[in-house]
Amino acid sequence: MAKVTVKFYATIREKVKTDHIELEADTFRKAIEILIKMYPLLRGELVDDDFKLKDRYIYLVNGRNIVFLNGLDSKLKDGDKLAIFPPVAGG
Repeated sequence: MAKVTVKFYATIREKVKTDHIELEADTFRKAIEILIKMYPLLRGELVDDDFKLKDRYIYLVNGRNIVFLNGLDSKLKDGDKLAIFPPVAGG
């Protein structure tokens, strides 16, 4: 298992009451599973009933959107930085 840091931004940071945590996971999916166990309120926020990520947040591994990696099955390694934050809108 890789030791990774998960950073939270904006509204999700307010929900979990911290700006980051460290955990051990080998895939992004496992990291999300651990987050949901630690913060049950995130289940409805992050995933649907089929454990598909909801698009209300952007999910990054080392600054790269997981859409351009391997999605939930993106592999993690020691020291990776995961980030979860809402999209930014402006006008």
